[in-house]
Amino acid sequence: MSDDRQPECQESSRVNLVTIGGGTGSSTLLRGLKRYSDRIDITAIVTTFDDGGSSGRLGRQFGVPALGDLRRCIAALLPDYAPRSWIARMLEHRFTSTGDLDDHSLGNLMLLGMWQRTGSLMQTVETMCESLDLLGRVIPISDEPANICAILEDGTLIRGESNVGARNQDLFECSSVYLEPSVAVNPAAKEALLAADLIILGPGDLFTSVVPNLLPCGVTDAIRESSALILQVCNLATKQGETSTYTASDFASTINRYLDAGQSVASVDRRVDAMIINGSDDGHLQPENAIKQDSRLFTEVGTVIVKPVSDRSNPRNHDSVALASAIMEYIGDAIAC
Repeated sequence: MSDDRQPECQESSRVNLVTIGGGTGSSTLLRGLKRYSDRIDITAIVTTFDDGGSSGRLGRQFGVPALGDLRRCIAALLPDYAPRSWIARMLEHRFTSTGDLDDHSLGNLMLLGMWQRTGSLMQTVETMCESLDLLGRVIPISDEPANICAILEDGTLIRGESNVGARNQDLFECSSVYLEPSVAVNPAAKEALLAADLIILGPGDLFTSVVPNLLPCGVTDAIRESSALILQVCNLATKQGETSTYTASDFASTINRYLDAGQSVASVDRRVDAMIINGSDDGHLQPENAIKQDSRLFTEVGTVIVKPVSDRSNPRNHDSVALASAIMEYIGDAIAC
């Protein structure tokens, strides 16, 4: 992609922002971004391929795609005034019992019930979002269930998101991931990508939360056709058995590799335009396995943004306010509004 790509909008226009990810990373990001909902339109595209915990149990029993990450993002985008904050807590409530309800979240069960009534995951999520007056949209990456499969560097094949994520440091790292079976992108997700001014990838586990969103058929084609800038939020720390030897450039090159793969649209290549990396100050501690910036990074991305975006009390997690502030600053610099 050429370096002069710069979406243009009128001074009074709102920026159309699309996030791609899952897990706690996306919900943390969304809690910060919703503070700027008077200036940006937020759409969260969320992975639906988790097979662990409550989501995995419901998927195996009912055949529904994973609901947990969708629930987290819905809760994150609720307004912060008292009645809605109470609903957010209830969506995240987990039952404790000796029976079948043990460890199921109330939000997952609500989504499951609506899915059984509508027969459509997209309609289910849209209905809940509209009912709760969210400060943004939440869109499942696909309406179809699938498993994440990982090929390790030694050729070993591992099936299932929970099995990929639970490996330890004694095993080889991931070489590539794919979906089984192959599924199509949700048309609403494709539409959102085509209309975006800025696409944000991450933060989140690289091979189980971020990359899986690029795997459904049609996703990378939509990103290639879009005129949006692509911003990657680099993780704060590496993950044993998955990215334990990775530097910042490895995170960027992995995303670039998947953006480039399986394209059917003949146009310019798409690559990450900018990356946000945590830079500690006197008040921000670095996690023990902090991801390091390296000189190769500038061959993978056009702009490197170094800001203190970690949580002061837990340096392995992003600070939602600081991260959103860094993104808004990038929007002000990179998008003519």
